[in-house]
Amino acid sequence: MTEVVHGTVTGFEGGEVVVRLDGDDPAEPAGRIPRHLLSWAAFEDPAQVVAAGRRITAEVQGVDARSGRVVLSAEACEDEALYRHLLRARPGDVVTGTVAAVHHFGVFVRLDGEPAHPVYPGTGSVRVPDLTWSRIDHPADVVRPGQRVTGEVIAADSYQGEVVISLKACRRIRGIRSAWRWARWWRAR
Repeated sequence: MTEVVHGTVTGFEGGEVVVRLDGDDPAEPAGRIPRHLLSWAAFEDPAQVVAAGRRITAEVQGVDARSGRVVLSAEACEDEALYRHLLRARPGDVVTGTVAAVHHFGVFVRLDGEPAHPVYPGTGSVRVPDLTWSRIDHPADVVRPGQRVTGEVIAADSYQGEVVISLKACRRIRGIRSAWRWARWWRAR
């Protein structure tokens, strides 16, 4: 279960945003937002995105074992509609959508009812091994942009801002029914 916290930006340290979480000791702010977890938007300096004194909502990513500081992601909560969409997706849910982009590493799917993603062409992400039961050279061997697809949710990942889905989980292995029938016949004779 993800934990969302609120706090106030107190400054910057080593490229990170320092956050005093609500309930923290004001002299020892415990929250840190690494630069790569600050915003989906491109920026040069974290001060372009947030300023000292600004209230912030962030998702807890973990605790730094060395410093004991709480590692936060403001990026995860930046787009409230996207964050709610990701939290609603549950492993095992069957979802449908339209293939938005095909790359060598996998496929982006624009899921039905999803909010626009701030960076990617869709929140659905299908990695190559989850496309099909068959061996393929490229994802374009299986799907093409604009194609409607159905998949099963493997995980919702607020860190990457994606719903990881498997198309092959919704496809039967060709011939498996025939193989079961044959095995029953063989045992029965």
